[in-house]
Amino acid sequence: MNQANFVVDIEKCVGCGKCVKVCPGSVLFLNQAKKAEMADFEEFGWNGCWKCEHCLAVCPTGAISIFGHKPENSLPAVKCEIAAPTMDALIANRHSCRRYQDKNVDPAMINDMLERLADAPNGGNKQQVAFALIDDRVQMHQFRQLAYSRMEELAAQEIYPKGFDKAAYEDMKRWEKTVRPDMLFCGAPHVLIPHAPLGRGEPIQDVVIAGTYFELLCTSRGLGAVMLTFPLGALAQMPDIKAMLNIPDNHYIGMMIGFGYPEIKYARGVQREMEQSRIHRLHFQEG
Repeated sequence: MNQANFVVDIEKCVGCGKCVKVCPGSVLFLNQAKKAEMADFEEFGWNGCWKCEHCLAVCPTGAISIFGHKPENSLPAVKCEIAAPTMDALIANRHSCRRYQDKNVDPAMINDMLERLADAPNGGNKQQVAFALIDDRVQMHQFRQLAYSRMEELAAQEIYPKGFDKAAYEDMKRWEKTVRPDMLFCGAPHVLIPHAPLGRGEPIQDVVIAGTYFELLCTSRGLGAVMLTFPLGALAQMPDIKAMLNIPDNHYIGMMIGFGYPEIKYARGVQREMEQSRIHRLHFQEG
C-alpha cells in the first residue's frame, strides 16, 4: 500500500541510493533493477515514513515525487555565496520591535509565512506545533484592553506577574512613555503564539524553533517582531482571559510574538561581538 503516494520516474532514477541513505524511517530501498522503492509500513512516524520529503529533495535527477509534490515545484537550493551574506544580514538586522504602525499586515503575507513554518525543524518531524493567531488589529486591541485592565487591577492589589515586584512593574510602566506604547504587547497589531502538547515529542524545542523561524520570516519581509514572555506571566494570573486564546492547558507556550509593520525603521544592522569566554571548545584525548 503506497500511503505516501511515493512515485519514481524509472527513466530518471540512476540508482545512486541517496534517497535510501537520507530516509530517517528506513522505508526506502533499491530494488533488483536498482530503482528506488518504498517498503510497506503500518503508520506514519517512527516506524514508517516521517513525511520529511528528504527523498524528493535529495534526488539529483528529480526522479522522486511524494504526497503529490513534484520536484519541479520545489524551491531551488540556494548557493552559499548568496545565502550566507543574506542570512548574516537578516540576523544582524533582526531587532525587537516595540513600536508599530496601527494597521493590519496583508493577510496573504501572514498566511504565506505560516505556510513556511511547515519547513521549520521539529523533533521526529511530528509537526505538532499549533499556532494561536490574532491577525486583526481591532481584535488585538480588544484583547489588549481586557488583559491590560485586569493587569492594572491586580497590580493595585500588589499582585504582579511572576518574576516582577512593584519596582520592576513600575519600571515597565515608565517605559511606556518612551520605548513602548504599552508594556504588555508593545502595541503590536498582531500576535502569534506557538504551542505544542506536553508529554510527546519535543514540545519545548519545537515551539522555540518555530518562534525563532517566524521572527526571521518577519524580518525578511520588512515586518517588525518581538518575542514576549512578560504577557505569559500576566495572563497566568487571569485564566479566564487566557482561556480566550483557546490553547489547551497541557500545551507548552514558550513565548508570544508580537508583529506588524514597524513604526520606526532601522537604517542598518548591529555590530555585536561574541565574547570568547562564552565559547568552550572541547578536546578529547585518544584512549
